[in-house]
Amino acid sequence: MMKLRDLEYITAIDRYLNFGRAAEACNVSQPALSAQVKKLEDRLGVEIFARSNHKVMATEAGHRIIETAKDMLKSARQIKDYAAEYRDPMSVPLKIGIFPTLAPFIVPYIAKTVHGLSEELKLIFRETPTQQLIADLENRKIDIAMVSGPITHPANNFTPVFREDFFLTVSDSHRLANHDKINAHEIPKEEMILLDKDHCLHDETLNLCQSKNTGIDVPEDLAATSLLTATHYITQGYGSTLVPALAKGFLGAANPAVNFIAIADKTYSRTIGFLSRKGCPREHILFALCDEIRSNPPENVTPIG
Repeated sequence: MMKLRDLEYITAIDRYLNFGRAAEACNVSQPALSAQVKKLEDRLGVEIFARSNHKVMATEAGHRIIETAKDMLKSARQIKDYAAEYRDPMSVPLKIGIFPTLAPFIVPYIAKTVHGLSEELKLIFRETPTQQLIADLENRKIDIAMVSGPITHPANNFTPVFREDFFLTVSDSHRLANHDKINAHEIPKEEMILLDKDHCLHDETLNLCQSKNTGIDVPEDLAATSLLTATHYITQGYGSTLVPALAKGFLGAANPAVNFIAIADKTYSRTIGFLSRKGCPREHILFALCDEIRSNPPENVTPIG
């Protein structure tokens, strides 16, 4: 009969390529580990490792067995975590997914806020585009997702926490650079730099600008996957872009030659909230976090909900 401990042994050997170091990592003696792996090989009828005086390498069969062992160990850990979520929700790390145009500017705040609610609750962050966050939520790779919404999904709930305004961002030599605020019709939509299509900000910018000519004056091959890169382009004379309020401080420090101009039309904003699975056993943690964010929001945003 195969045991999880056997799988831990062979994955440790594969990681360290050394029986002694693998035994140390598994908190057993080297002879005991070697004997158990030999028993497993005998039961399976194949060699998992090719041994020599100088090195240990997985055989062709061993590679396939080890990959399956890793998947089985991962599933075993997930079973333990699922049970712990219901038994003691604070004992398992809270996995939070955040989309890329928010994550760099909100992670320190979220970490500090959660720590204020519970010093024992550990956090694991995952930065990825919104559509992947929804898939990760469904596959239980994350517990909650911080997204720009509202998002309607049959298996998830969306809980809004704050509204974040967009600012037109231009270089200090731009014709609008001396303006503190402009009206929506003054936005130079033709020179708008758009992030790649994976980013929700790409579609948000198109929806707000509502012009078939949005970005038409930007070189066709110019591409950016981050707001930081987009602001670098702006300082090189390539148009303008929309930047969310929380990003201003970081981007302004990185690129002092850019200016942030407020937009009078408040539809130029996004609603930030949390997406969570319906019936999530950690819902009370989410609600406490949302209440704390609304009571003590980050700077330059408006709490809602």
